[in-house]
Amino acid sequence: MVQENYVDNYYARTLAEDTHYPTLSGPAEADVCVIGGGLAGVNTALGLVERGKNVVLIEAKRIGWGASGRAAGFVAKGYAAGETALAKKLGLEKAQQLVNLTKTARKLIKKRIAEFNIDCGPVTDGVLTVSLRNKPDALRKYISEVNDNFGLGFEFWSREQVQEHCKTEKYYDGIFSPHDFQFNPLRYTRGLAKAVATKGGKIFENSAAVKIESSGADWVVHTASGKVKARNIVLSCAIYMEGLNRKLENSVVPVQTYMMATAPIDAELLKNSINTPYAIYDTRFCSDYYRLLPDNRLLWGGRVGLWAHPHDIAKSMLKDMFNLYPQLAGHVTPEVAWAGKLCYPPHKMPQIGQFAPGYWYNTGYGGHGLCPTTVGGEIVAAAIASGDDGYKAFAPFGISYAGGKLGRYAAQMVYLWWCVRDILDI
Repeated sequence: MVQENYVDNYYARTLAEDTHYPTLSGPAEADVCVIGGGLAGVNTALGLVERGKNVVLIEAKRIGWGASGRAAGFVAKGYAAGETALAKKLGLEKAQQLVNLTKTARKLIKKRIAEFNIDCGPVTDGVLTVSLRNKPDALRKYISEVNDNFGLGFEFWSREQVQEHCKTEKYYDGIFSPHDFQFNPLRYTRGLAKAVATKGGKIFENSAAVKIESSGADWVVHTASGKVKARNIVLSCAIYMEGLNRKLENSVVPVQTYMMATAPIDAELLKNSINTPYAIYDTRFCSDYYRLLPDNRLLWGGRVGLWAHPHDIAKSMLKDMFNLYPQLAGHVTPEVAWAGKLCYPPHKMPQIGQFAPGYWYNTGYGGHGLCPTTVGGEIVAAAIASGDDGYKAFAPFGISYAGGKLGRYAAQMVYLWWCVRDILDI
């Protein structure tokens, strides 16, 4: 079998060593078989081995090969749906319970970095959300409401404060979250996988699941060269399944985002443009997001695509960068650019539950940042290991048909409409 390698990106280039896990060959048995080696799957596997379960994790390519290892690396509380929308749908108390799970997960991520000595730094506290709209009263009101209702600890930053860090005329006020942070997501994901293996879990790469079938009270997951028999299975993938579970596959929209890492930038130039250690993103639907990397490099991401990539990803990212920071034009060299495919359910919440007894799913984390994948892993692990029913809090955000291929056209139209709304400020 040809060994799959990582798509070329900044994070893959930072790997000091490249541990390969074997390909599954022949039969294996476990209490739980986890399908998918991204953050959702690895967190689930770790939660299970920590609770004493015998786990086999199979990954079609490499640990963290997909969006988990190509993301911005922002570790932030909350969900893509937003706290206000959750409160409207579920009521304040239930929304608070869900958000509190992500606040706990944020602490657990730091605990695991220390406990398993995961080299995923620099780990830098502070995420700044900036506004391209001059509406400070509305921003203050939002901050007051979510701090009162969800205890998020947000701080209002005036335009003067924002411009001390982001020297652009485009930005107005901002929301600073001192408790959120940033790191290298691929090295973190691989560090979690190493912890799973150290605690006795078995991991197999280049071992795509091709069929799932029931066998009495158990389930059997087949790969090209092996199979795993387990009492429980957990699907932690949806957009790379290639027909493994059509219902789950058709319940999400695969969305592509784009990123670029630059060559080192002159320190004085950065001081007069992006003079901040904090991760930055803006309040638009079609937002830019960026952060400084070691050696004065800059990581820049943004845009959304549902079909083809831009002809030149780096050129598109530079255009967006220079629109905000014209002083950087002519002084920044792109070093590597890449795309990442995210799994977006229409309701913008994780999909967690069971298709049948013992047949679990834990997916749908596009746009959430890294905390919710930790939440999903922990509550599914608790459900399997001890019968905990906390996962039922996600039942209102179930699986529904997202339109298949036609759904992508509809989603593209929605995306374009939101781009127009950003432009018109409506």
